[in-house]
Amino acid sequence: MNKARLEALSDGVFSIVMTILVFSIKVPTLQSGSTDAGLWSALLALGPLFLSYFVSFLVLAMFWLSHHFIYSVFTKNIDRVLALLNILYLAFIALIPFSAQLLGTYPEMPLSGVVYGVNLAIISIVTLIIINYAEASDEIDTSDISPSMLRRGILRTYLTLGCSTLGVAAALIHDDFSLLFFALPVIFNTTPGSFNMLQRIATFTARNKKKGA
Repeated sequence: MNKARLEALSDGVFSIVMTILVFSIKVPTLQSGSTDAGLWSALLALGPLFLSYFVSFLVLAMFWLSHHFIYSVFTKNIDRVLALLNILYLAFIALIPFSAQLLGTYPEMPLSGVVYGVNLAIISIVTLIIINYAEASDEIDTSDISPSMLRRGILRTYLTLGCSTLGVAAALIHDDFSLLFFALPVIFNTTPGSFNMLQRIATFTARNKKKGA
């Protein structure tokens, strides 16, 4: 199968989804005679939608980088199963505008945070399935990638899955920090050097535990 067509389809879906995110934010309708103070109040009321928009845009950028890693660095070719798994992956990517609007419209309702977090978690799980399938398949060539680079890619995905799960848990206990958990993986997956710092902290902690034992 042609990998370039799969990448073109995926990039098209990402570009459309990242664009339509903003459609959930409507310009406020004010009554005649309204002042700047009234407009400012209406814009403040849109705060949760703006917040979910920016977080979701960055989350989509993070997933696009992950997708680019899988199909431009990890795999040299694809097969039918991998293409179908990618279609499943894109289906949940395309769902993010809905879950983002739900979260921004009803930020005080735990279920909106649960839906958003589950959406992100499923994308992470499908990503892990794709990586594991490509690595185990005899038809897909993954020989160019080093074990350390592959390990880091898997750790990044597990970090996203873990933070999404914590975000769901936070939403269920009416915690206002659920959106913070959803945004946290973006910092470590997009900021240069931040993931290396996290690895050093984890290594340092593990060594100290061994010494203490």
